[in-house]
Amino acid sequence: MSYGAARSEQAREGIVRFGVVTALDPGAARAKVSFGGESESGWLPWLAPRAAAISVWAPPSEGEQVIVLSESGDTAQGVIIGSVFSAGNASPAASAGLFKIQVGPSSIEIDASGIRIKAPKIDLN
Repeated sequence: MSYGAARSEQAREGIVRFGVVTALDPGAARAKVSFGGESESGWLPWLAPRAAAISVWAPPSEGEQVIVLSESGDTAQGVIIGSVFSAGNASPAASAGLFKIQVGPSSIEIDASGIRIKAPKIDLN
């Protein structure tokens, strides 16, 4: 295989990578990701469902397994596009018909039977 073909193959293999968040800079909306101990990314942005007049803030957590999409396999140009449940961060539910958001002890659950809000304190103002 030629050098150019080998580089192309290496780039294709690195376009989508799994890693673990090792550091977080919430003010800059960036995180660092370790790829199995072999390397650590620079500060990468994470995907937001919305990021303008309507916005959603949901930063990843340190230790969270994430998926990084990198143009041409260059992780310096990567974006964290999502998370994957893992042994260290298990799914908060096991029902196919349930939508659940959980932050610590607080949660919102929506399913066919209704909406449940659970929290130590609920402030409606």
